[in-house]
Amino acid sequence: GGGGGGAPPAPPPNASSALAKPQSEKRAKPTSADAALRREAERLGTGAPTAVKEAEQVEQIMGMISGIIKELERQVPGGTLRNETDGALLAGGEDNSTAAESQAPVHFRIYRSPSFPGFPPGGGLPFMPGGGGGGGDSEEDGDVPSLERKLKAAELPAEAEEVAQRDLKRLRRMSPMHSEYSTLVDYLENIAELPWNRSSDASISLAAAEAQLADDHFGMAKVKERILEFLAVAKLKGETKGSILCMHGPPGIGKTSLGKSIATALGRDFHRVSLGGVHTEAEVRGHRRTYVGAMPGLILQGIKKCGSNNCVIMLDEVDKLGRNSLNGDPSSALLEVLDPEQNHAFRDHFLNLPFNLSGVLFIATANELQPIPRPLLDRMEVIDMHGYTVEEKVEIARRHLLPKQLTQHGLAEAALSCDAPTFDAIIAGYTREAGVRELE
Repeated sequence: GGGGGGAPPAPPPNASSALAKPQSEKRAKPTSADAALRREAERLGTGAPTAVKEAEQVEQIMGMISGIIKELERQVPGGTLRNETDGALLAGGEDNSTAAESQAPVHFRIYRSPSFPGFPPGGGLPFMPGGGGGGGDSEEDGDVPSLERKLKAAELPAEAEEVAQRDLKRLRRMSPMHSEYSTLVDYLENIAELPWNRSSDASISLAAAEAQLADDHFGMAKVKERILEFLAVAKLKGETKGSILCMHGPPGIGKTSLGKSIATALGRDFHRVSLGGVHTEAEVRGHRRTYVGAMPGLILQGIKKCGSNNCVIMLDEVDKLGRNSLNGDPSSALLEVLDPEQNHAFRDHFLNLPFNLSGVLFIATANELQPIPRPLLDRMEVIDMHGYTVEEKVEIARRHLLPKQLTQHGLAEAALSCDAPTFDAIIAGYTREAGVRELE
C-alpha cells in the first residue's frame, strides 16, 4: 500500500560503498607532504599555473646562462671563470690582470678577453674602472696609466707628489661615468704639465743682449742702459729675482717689443698676458675646483705654455686692470705675484699647491701710473720711456717700418724708395704722436 508506514526503498547498487568512502577518508590522517601541498595551493590560489610557467622560464634562462659561461670558459685560452665570491674572477692564462682589473666585476673582465666575439683588437671598454678601456693600440692606454707616466716625469715636490698620488688612488677606484671623474683627470693633467723643475739653461751674455737691443730698437739709450744694468746684476747673482720692471710711456713707442727683446737676449721663453679687461680675481689666481669649467689663472697658464719655470712674462697694460669689481679686485691678486719675498710659494686657487715664481722675470707695461694702486706700484721699478724725436722716427721708419710694409704688401725692395725728406714730410704733416704706430 501507499501509507507512510511502509518499508523504506531499497538502496541503489554500490550505495554502501559510496557512503563508506567519505567516512574512510575522514578517518585517514593526512601526511605532512599533503599538508604542505595544500598550503602551497591555497597560497598560490588561481595564480598557480602562472607561477609554474615563470619557474619554468627562470629554469630555462639559468640553463642558457650556464651554457654561455661554459662557452666563454672554452674560448678564454688556458683560463676558467669562477664565482665572484671566490675572490678570483678570472684565473690562469699567460697575461696576469692588473690590480685595477682584478677588482672589476665579472662582466667587465669577460669582455676584456681578446677571444670574446666582436671584441676590438687591443681594446678594453670605456666603462672599465679607472678608465682602463678605450680600444687603444697599447696595453697602457687609458687615463690612469697615462697620468702615472706624466706625474713620474714631472718630478713633483713633496707636497704636490702627496696630493697627486692621493687623487690618483681615488681615480683608480672611480668609474669614468662618475660626475667627478673628468674634473679629477683635468686637475691631475694640469699638475703633470706644469714645469715644476724644468728651467731654461741659457746663460746671460751682456754683449749679446746689447746687440739684440740695438738691432730691435733705435734710440732709447737710457732705457737700454737700465736694462743692461739689470741683466748684469742678474748675471752676478745667478738669478733674476729682486726687481719687477714696469715700462711706462705713451702708446706705440715699443714697450711690448722691448720685452720680447729682453727674453730673446736672455734665451728664455716669452709669454704675454694682456690684463686689459680683466675684472675678476679668479682670472689671475684661478677658479676653485668646485665650479664647473674651473681652470688655473693667467699666470700659471702662461708658465705651462712656456714649459719652463724661469720664463719671461709680460703683464701688458697693467693700468687697465678692472677695479671695484663685485668678484674681487684683480690688482690685489697681483700683489703676491709681483712680490719677490712672497711669490716663491704662490698658491693658485685651482691647484691649491705652492708653486715657485721666484725664477720668473715679470715685466709690466703701463700708459699711465695714476690708475695703478699704490701697493702694486711700490713692488715695481718704473722705467720712464718718452716719445721719439723726428730724427729717431726717420731712422726707425727707414730701418724697420718700410721693410716690414714692403714684405706685407708683397713688393720687392726696389719697387719703392723713400728718402729722408719724404719721411720727414710724412711725420710732420700726417702724424702727431709720440710713437710710430700711425707712421707705420
